[in-house]
Amino acid sequence: MKWNPSLSWLSPLVLAAACASSKVGYDYDRSANFSSYHTYEWMQGNQEPTGDKRVDNQLVDARIRTAIDAQLRSKGYGAPAAGKPDFYVAYHAGVKDLTKGASTQRYIGDRATGTYTTISDIQPYKEGALLIDIVDAASQRLVWQGTASSEVDPGMTAKERDVRVNQVVRSIMAHFPPQ
Repeated sequence: MKWNPSLSWLSPLVLAAACASSKVGYDYDRSANFSSYHTYEWMQGNQEPTGDKRVDNQLVDARIRTAIDAQLRSKGYGAPAAGKPDFYVAYHAGVKDLTKGASTQRYIGDRATGTYTTISDIQPYKEGALLIDIVDAASQRLVWQGTASSEVDPGMTAKERDVRVNQVVRSIMAHFPPQ
């Protein structure tokens, strides 16, 4: 599978959630030699815009890149001294407005003249997701992809967002390189 920079088909990705835990997953190319990877760089060009200002801004970009860099460095990966890196890194993020709810039916009255009532509780919420790609530099093929999604709390402070993004990135990158 060749890496395709046009990722409009992706579902929206995680940014920051308050109390909700993230659903994390990953996939990888079983033929890739992850032990040969020692250096990385960010994929060339700006992050692909989503059209959503909640995601397409320098604050979110810097927060995510810093968290990914920190995780990769903690695993021993660094910038190449000269020449081409072993792999490239890219991320994709988004937020989607959704609703969730529950309904309860109740029977009120006696057997002959009763009626059913329905009580519905519909709540709007935001779901975000973060997808991290690792692309082999030599072949330009996607070799690893990690994802996380969860409910987003738009009322978080900048410090809370930093903490949450670091937690989400750490949980994704715990699966890189694959074992």
